Amino acid sequence: MEPRKRPLCDHDLIQEFIARCATARLGLLSMGEPYVVPVNFVYHEGSVFFHCACEGRKHEALSSGERVCVEFDETLGTDVPGADTWYRSVIAWGEPRFVEDIPGKKRVLEMLCLKYLGERRRITDSMAEGTCVVEIPLDTVTGKENLP
Repeated sequence: MEPRKRPLCDHDLIQEFIARCATARLGLLSMGEPYVVPVNFVYHEGSVFFHCACEGRKHEALSSGERVCVEFDETLGTDVPGADTWYRSVIAWGEPRFVEDIPGKKRVLEMLCLKYLGERRRITDSMAEGTCVVEIPLDTVTGKENLP
């Protein structure tokens, strides 16, 4: 059977795919060069949320206000005789913003705990105060898949 390489256009499928990915790759411009870093994230109502240190290269690049790129992918297998890889991938863009309000930061941190630890954790105000939380509303999204 010939693989189907095609754009991934189904909005609901893209939303579900992004939400279930374990890791996203964040593409930034830092110190005049491309900088890609993996992040744990949650996807909620069209935005990607993650936490980071409140200093460092990633934080500095995010603080610039420049648009960023976020990439999500999964490998679904390989057709060894044909040396074709089956995959699904999505690339999205948006302008990052820091979540400043404590209740908003706590909500995101709790969602991250639920996704990665499988349980709700109580996040205190002091925990939220000491953590930077970033939201990237995804305004442009493209996808591609190669399925058997």
